[in-house]
Amino acid sequence: MESELELADAIEAVMKDASWFSRTVMDKLATLRNPRAETATETADLTPREREVLGLICEGLDDKVIAKHLSLSGNTVRNHVAGIYGKIGVNRRAAAIAWARERGFA
Repeated sequence: MESELELADAIEAVMKDASWFSRTVMDKLATLRNPRAETATETADLTPREREVLGLICEGLDDKVIAKHLSLSGNTVRNHVAGIYGKIGVNRRAAAIAWARERGFA
């Protein structure tokens, strides 16, 4: 069990500055770190609004700018982001962007 924790810590450290990794490598690291991500479907069950929010995330917009762009409250955008993360099996913005780009969302 300790070696699994060490592996998870190492993966987390690498993913903090993974701008030079390919999307495929990022997806594989995310899957190693979070095995339930393997169960995320290729297109996931995202609502049209979640797809829109994910697209804006991929454009590099933060929650506050997305809220203004879509005329939503910041809390609503945060709820959409949390829903997206849950459906695609990630817990970080960079991983969501990598997931989306790999699947042609962005």
